[in-house]
Amino acid sequence: MNYHDREEQLFERWAKRAQKLHESDEITKDGLLYRGELWFDGFNQVCRPADEEQQWDDAGMRLLVLTKELNEDDGWDIRGESGRVPSPRLTCRTAQRFFPNLELWVYGLMNIPDRTVATFSRADNPTRLQGFYENAPIARVNIKKQPDIKSASNMVLQKYMRDYADLLTEQITMYDADLIFCIGGQGVMVKFLMDQVYKDLEQVNDHLWFSPSADVAVVKQYHPNYNVYSRQEMYTSLMKDYQAFLKSHPEFPRQR
Repeated sequence: MNYHDREEQLFERWAKRAQKLHESDEITKDGLLYRGELWFDGFNQVCRPADEEQQWDDAGMRLLVLTKELNEDDGWDIRGESGRVPSPRLTCRTAQRFFPNLELWVYGLMNIPDRTVATFSRADNPTRLQGFYENAPIARVNIKKQPDIKSASNMVLQKYMRDYADLLTEQITMYDADLIFCIGGQGVMVKFLMDQVYKDLEQVNDHLWFSPSADVAVVKQYHPNYNVYSRQEMYTSLMKDYQAFLKSHPEFPRQR
């Protein structure tokens, strides 16, 4: 069974669980991001499904991004997200803070020729970052799949982690990712992974954890909309710790 079939079955079970808990059963579909052609669906510039499953199986580095939720009135399939502005002009890029920062961090984590991270001045090229994000093997999973225009507090996020722990664990492990990138949540995502998924997760430094049994690295970072520090400060701090991790774990990522 392929990834998308497994995702759809999981969404059905998630919705049934929500009904039993007397919660909204409107689900934001997520998972392995589509890697087909871009098109304008009348609301957003989105990607069509293509060969992302084979690309994922063949990838030298598999990245799973864990996010809190979708801050929208209603749910939609974020597997088709491109991060571009809602415009029929397919040459436009996003002006929001979320995707430029996410694209920058993803590029830094995945683009490590000779196991050396890119400097901020080298990495921060909008066209390169957008193209990389739209083509790299990436999965994105929301902790809370019910959309809400209000941002969930960490307390609310932890409730959903408890109520859907088995389904969330199943989705995370199905991808067999090399690197899990937790953005936002002030560490509650890492704690969930430590308690429920990778029991031997060990902290390496301020940004990195590692599971020796699963050969999985976990990265904690600010939410992409966080604006206390500059883009350069957040990127440089993250990459400094990631470079230290790469030096201390020469076999990462594993060879399949």
